[in-house]
Amino acid sequence: MNKLFKRFIAYTIDMMVILIIAQSLSGIPQINKQLNNYNKYSKEYYELLEDYIYFKDYLHSDLDKELTEEDYKSWLEECPEYKEIIDKRYEKKTITEEEYEELDKEADNIYNKLAIDKAYKVEKNNILYFCLYIIAVIAYFVGFNKYTGGQTLGKKLMRLKIVNNSDNSKDVPIWSYIVRMLILYQPINYLIKLIGINYLDMNTYFDVTSNVSTIQGYVEMLVIVVAMIRVDGRGIHDILANTRVIAYDRYGNEVKDKIEIIASEIKSNKRKILKDENASIEKNRKRVKTNKKTKSKKIIDEEPTK
Repeated sequence: MNKLFKRFIAYTIDMMVILIIAQSLSGIPQINKQLNNYNKYSKEYYELLEDYIYFKDYLHSDLDKELTEEDYKSWLEECPEYKEIIDKRYEKKTITEEEYEELDKEADNIYNKLAIDKAYKVEKNNILYFCLYIIAVIAYFVGFNKYTGGQTLGKKLMRLKIVNNSDNSKDVPIWSYIVRMLILYQPINYLIKLIGINYLDMNTYFDVTSNVSTIQGYVEMLVIVVAMIRVDGRGIHDILANTRVIAYDRYGNEVKDKIEIIASEIKSNKRKILKDENASIEKNRKRVKTNKKTKSKKIIDEEPTK
């Protein structure tokens, strides 16, 4: 199995571990005093989403069909938030595709206004989860990695290990694990959420967190691209942390991908050629020096004595 694919599986396993820890602990009522409110607003948010999907589907169906009074009442009972649009649809009897698009945009605007308010309330009552996520990420990807010598549960299962790029035999310093954690596992994103939900208004909060999430997404894409194009599979996080991830067999011996073996052989051959060239240059230099000395001595010997 390709090492990069193994790393992806290990990453997925490790993120599942973090999410399970954070969600499990935040789901205990004795620990999370906001749990009831969180469940309440989460339920309202998903109900709003279901109503929105249902409304959009129904709005688009049978555009040329005239709504009966029974349809109108049923629709209004199911989606009271969209009463203004339902009234327009009922009054028009039938609507064209252009009129549907206008009503569709109105529905989007209504949903967005309602959804952002519900989402903000959900986030407002999710503070403990943010805290637990940050703590779990630091403890697992820094503390646990340092304790095990570079192996999380995912990496252990995939027979992978984080090592010092300069020297495999040296321990990876803790700052390297911190750099990797900051780049890969979104603690900054959740820290900004934690601060923002307490000090920012609703619109500013979502603007800031949305921008941070976008930046984080680009960073993660860059990590993947760099890891894919480099022969050694090192991503931006590895380069900045001076680490690399190795695969090993059941006996603990490092196992390299074919491309790594080929690259290593090419590098070794280049070094050998360079060494031979340097040796040849040095040999020629000594030969020239020896010849000069010999000529100088011969000239001195041939000079007539005064």
